[in-house]
Parts: sequence; structure tokens; C-alpha cells
Amino acid sequence: MSEIEDVLKTAVLRKRGQGFHDFEVGETIHHHWGRTITEADAIQFCHLTLAYNPLYFNREYARELGHPDIVVNPQLVFNVILGLSVEICSEGLGGPFLGVYDLTYHEPVYPGDTLTAVSKTIEKRESESTEGRGIVSWHNEGFNQHGNRVIDFRRTNLAIWKGQMGGKKEQRRG
Repeated sequence: MSEIEDVLKTAVLRKRGQGFHDFEVGETIHHHWGRTITEADAIQFCHLTLAYNPLYFNREYARELGHPDIVVNPQLVFNVILGLSVEICSEGLGGPFLGVYDLTYHEPVYPGDTLTAVSKTIEKRESESTEGRGIVSWHNEGFNQHGNRVIDFRRTNLAIWKGQMGGKKEQRRG
């Protein structure tokens, strides 16, 4: 038996995420880990995304505008909060991300801030057109280490729970 076969024989497979039927409208999910944003994260994100607003990488410019430090690019804040929710709210659904709505930034984030995410399931419905599909929506919020809300938005995913590609629902005759 090869080394790989030995490992596979003893490996424990753990389910990631939740499926459509695991979510309950009204439930609140406190995602289990946070993320501290470093100065390197903030500056590299700006360079990689060509976001050349000096507020995001010029400390003296940011201070002239009344900030204590450079401001973390809000798109990085969004990506971190969305990313923290993926393990539970996206993995296991098997369907594509459908969009973000009502995105609001509440206060600036600075290097050294630690962000955490909370998701509340706000809607869940079966697809009207395709068997074995559903749509789940959450209200996501991101908080800094002081408990201040820094961002919130709604997001939606398609959920697949039956079959590989699904099929049209059968028309009821009657």
C-alpha cells in the first residue's frame, strides 16, 4: 500500500459549511475566527487592485484629513468580512454567489484592527423553476475589536441539494 493510500485510509473527512436545509430564517451565526488587518495587508491590497488613493497608504495625508493612521481600503474590509462568512454560508451549498445588496460602510478601519463577522439568515426559499435548488440570503455585519459595526450588507447564494445540475420542476397537471 502506498503512503497516499495509508493517509487516505486514516483521514477523517469533515463536512464543510451547511446545506440549504441546515439554515433557519432568523438564526444568527457568529463566525468563529476574526482577522487582524496589518499595514502590509492594507498597502499590498491597494497596490494589487490599483487603488491609488493616498488615504490608503500615505500616513501624513490621512492625518491631515483627521485620521489617526492610514485608512484600510473599504473593499478590503468587505472582502475580509465576506471571506469570514464563506466557510459556513457558502461552502456546502454547491451553488454560485448571486450578489451583494445594501452595502454600507459605517466607520473607518485602521491597520491593527481585528474584524469579526456575524451573519443572520434572513430569507430561504426553494427555486420556483428548478428541482433541488434554493436561494438563501443573509444580513452580514462586520465589527472591529471594540464591538463597533464597521460594515453591513445582504448577500445571496444559490443552494444545490439534489443532483448535479438539477432539472426543471415537473408541471403539475390537474
